[in-house]
Amino acid sequence: MAKVTINPANLRVELTLAEQIFGVHGSLTVPGKQVVGAQALGKGWWKTLGLRVGTALPWVMLAGTFIRKGDLAYVSWSRGKEVLQINLTGHKYSRILVGVDDAEALAEDINAAITGC
Repeated sequence: MAKVTINPANLRVELTLAEQIFGVHGSLTVPGKQVVGAQALGKGWWKTLGLRVGTALPWVMLAGTFIRKGDLAYVSWSRGKEVLQINLTGHKYSRILVGVDDAEALAEDINAAITGC
């Protein structure tokens, strides 16, 4: 499972070795000023992804870079995990989607960190 951490300087998405292999990308560090918000996503979130460079096993795992007009998404999700979307600006990726245990709580933590509240 991806581990997401945030501090005043940056946001870090740390992937396991298997997630890196299936996703055809490594862990990711984003400068804090490029993080504009986070939210938990519900059912049907995968419909917005587009074409994939990586792995897709329907209802089991989605990992890789997903390309759609005006959108480049970094994705690492597996069955049984909630989806956290982290929105970015001024970065190669426009958003990060990762599977976590409690997406709502982590989204609140990220949003609080970027607003300084």
